Amino acid sequence: MHANDPVFRMGITEPTAIDPYKAQEGEGILVCKALFTGLLALDEDGAPIPATARSWESDPTATTWTFTLRAGTVFSNGEPVTAHSFVRGWTRALDPEANTETAYHLAGVRSFTAVDDTTLVVELSEPDVQFDLKTLQPIFSPVPECAGPALNPRYNDLPIGNGPFKMAGPWEHGTAIRLERNDLWTGPAPEVREVHIDILDAVTGLDDEYERFLAGDYDYARIPPARTAEAAAHGGFLEQEGAGLFYLIPFCHRAPMDSLDARRALSAAIDRQGLIDTYFQGRRSAAHSLLSPWFGKAHTPRAEPGPDSGWSAYDPERARAAALRAGLGPGSRVEFAYNTGAGHDDWVRALARGLEEVLGWRIVLLRTDARGLVDHRTSVAAAGFCRAGWACDYPTPDNMLFPLLHSSCTAPDAEGTAHGDNEGRYVNPEFDALVARARASTDPAERADAWRRADRTAMADLALIPLWYRTDQRVHAADRITGLRIDFDGNPTLTTVKARKTTR
Repeated sequence: MHANDPVFRMGITEPTAIDPYKAQEGEGILVCKALFTGLLALDEDGAPIPATARSWESDPTATTWTFTLRAGTVFSNGEPVTAHSFVRGWTRALDPEANTETAYHLAGVRSFTAVDDTTLVVELSEPDVQFDLKTLQPIFSPVPECAGPALNPRYNDLPIGNGPFKMAGPWEHGTAIRLERNDLWTGPAPEVREVHIDILDAVTGLDDEYERFLAGDYDYARIPPARTAEAAAHGGFLEQEGAGLFYLIPFCHRAPMDSLDARRALSAAIDRQGLIDTYFQGRRSAAHSLLSPWFGKAHTPRAEPGPDSGWSAYDPERARAAALRAGLGPGSRVEFAYNTGAGHDDWVRALARGLEEVLGWRIVLLRTDARGLVDHRTSVAAAGFCRAGWACDYPTPDNMLFPLLHSSCTAPDAEGTAHGDNEGRYVNPEFDALVARARASTDPAERADAWRRADRTAMADLALIPLWYRTDQRVHAADRITGLRIDFDGNPTLTTVKARKTTR
């Protein structure tokens, strides 16, 4: 990007969706949040600030929320944004025909009503003192009348929103997405006039993205793990601890991972720090809980080894004993699924070799693309475990623990395919009760304690196998641009980017 050519260039792999009813992974969130502005936004420090809503409040029970909208905001086609626009968007996202994986964000919402053009009232089925933060997820976006039903291919590929950018043409699947500045947006006008996003091959995308950045084609890129040290020496290197986790999903509904001892063996046989040192140049933090230190008092420090704790510590002898109790002696066949194209191949193969050396298991690697991994891990036939990563949609422990582990988020259909993010199909009533307690607590200390206890409960069950906490590392063309940050979602802040002024 140059002052005389205000075009921001970058690459991503194919998103699942850019329409707010289904936008979910980082790539789709990036585009969707450029196109749409929700009720709230986050400031540079991650604190909520007004966006389309100018104010909001809940009743004392935190079951009725009222959002008062700013007057005068419009969609990029000139249609006014009103409370009815939000009702339209949420209704559309909940259409059973859409069957969207992200509908769980609206779980607990009993009703939503446009009292008038600027007043939106939301009734919840249970208390939720942090419901306002959930509206940061794109599914809570407003949509114009032309959006039609969720399954409207024309709108799915050419959404009209109320954000700082608008589509410059339909999504060219597998090739490109082009955005241009929305001059009807009421926020500060971005200096970026256009955003050119190339869609890269799912298998080689991460390497291609970084190489094209080095070649000067892109203004910003993610970094292949093996090249982190090289990138860290770059003048435009950015690093940020995030609210997320990389982990393994054990499929608790089927053998062999339906056994707690099998999950204990798996976890204790992983040399997390060794993998981090070898494949991430030491620039990750080994995870011994599900909630990272980013969550402050809700984070659980590393537990000392005990009968029901400390299983995230590397302990080959303890791992082998647990495997034998589970009936998984040497030679046992265990499947390990993962996706290519995102820098996982090397460490995944190393983790598999480590399990074979420590436990004597025969690890069968199931290698697929990102979409294939989703299809695999949502299938009732999925067995063993798979790799996964989670980046929070909003800054609450709820967004880690509820979707990934609450019993209501398994949602299998008649064929057994899971439609919630609890893809390991973990069920524990004690865990569910702690989530409800945390949601209802108006006292921050009590709420943090409930989240800590929920985390410890899930860790005692090893419902997920934590590997390392999320750390976002990116490079940008510091010689050409300034003002770029990594946002809460791990994406570039397109509205703050400016061309670096040159002196003669």
